[in-house]
Amino acid sequence: MSRWRARYGVGVIDRVPEVVRQYRAQRVLLVCGRRSFEASGAARILPGLATVARVQRWSDFAANPDVADLRTGLALWREFQPDLVLGIGGGSPMDMAKLLCGFASLPEGGDLPAAVATGEPAAPRRTRLVLVPTTAGSGAEATHFAVVYVGQRKYSVAHPSLRPDLALLDPALSRSGAAYQRATSGLDAVTQAIESLWAVGATSASRAWARRALACLLPAIAPFVADADETAARAMTIGSHLAGRAIDLSKTTAAHALSYALTKRYGVSHGHAVGLTLGAFLAAHDPAAAPRLRPGVDPAAHAAAMADIYHLLGVSDGRAARTRFEALMRQIGLPTSLSEVGVTTAAERVALAESVNPERLGNNPVDFTRSELIGLLTE
Repeated sequence: MSRWRARYGVGVIDRVPEVVRQYRAQRVLLVCGRRSFEASGAARILPGLATVARVQRWSDFAANPDVADLRTGLALWREFQPDLVLGIGGGSPMDMAKLLCGFASLPEGGDLPAAVATGEPAAPRRTRLVLVPTTAGSGAEATHFAVVYVGQRKYSVAHPSLRPDLALLDPALSRSGAAYQRATSGLDAVTQAIESLWAVGATSASRAWARRALACLLPAIAPFVADADETAARAMTIGSHLAGRAIDLSKTTAAHALSYALTKRYGVSHGHAVGLTLGAFLAAHDPAAAPRLRPGVDPAAHAAAMADIYHLLGVSDGRAARTRFEALMRQIGLPTSLSEVGVTTAAERVALAESVNPERLGNNPVDFTRSELIGLLTE
């Protein structure tokens, strides 16, 4: 497949039929959200799309897709045999579109959970993939990985071929979501950019993307949540995509690692789940308060990354950064404590700490013992 590209602009969604024609696709599998497809205005492409290709629409999967959903989608794939997959929606529909492309070559009756557990697709994709986000948040259209649950355990599948051939970024699509959805999606992008700056796996390129992302996102998120005006929607769409570009290189860290259990066990929306612990990590990562950097992490580089975060948040240290970040959460209507979302006992905090994906915790610049992580969750 050719190197992927992105097109941006109000109304760019209307170019989908033209894109399908250019790719000479005959059968399009449309993977979309159950409600967001119509609510966002994306459904208006259907008449034009039907004139250039046969279309099979699929949205029968959970908000946090699991391997059973993926198995259902693959059965549909084998029956329909698409030559282009069109993922339109938030992170879940786009991830599902990527997963279908990644595991389409798995034989019927194959051990799908085992294949997912390897962390890589069954084979590089051979089908065109076009992604269209309807939220300003996940950045899934810019990354080479997708997430799927097997029971209560979350797996990340990664391969360069999971990046799309084309991403269409239409800021008008993101304006229709409810205020809570806009808040959690937007906060997801903010947290991705912050984590990209301090991640062990950060590069000069990922940090550049992250700085640009935060410069767009931080001034825009509150007005975007309040009334989703056009100017804010433009900034959030661009910033979210840039955050996705950053996290694609750096990968996520401890706050993301803790978020998945909050989502699965307590029903907390993903972006909100990440934000619930990010404030504590902002304080814990302060160079003056965090001397236990992982081996190989350059203290000067870590200090520079944190200085970038403080500058963009308009503060001077980790404690103030936590205060500023949690004030932003409250400003956009999101609770800031674990107890407010149902994590109320010591046993629940221990279970949350034990849910952490070791790989993502290993990408965190500061090394936490199990007891220290529980202490951080208790603050």
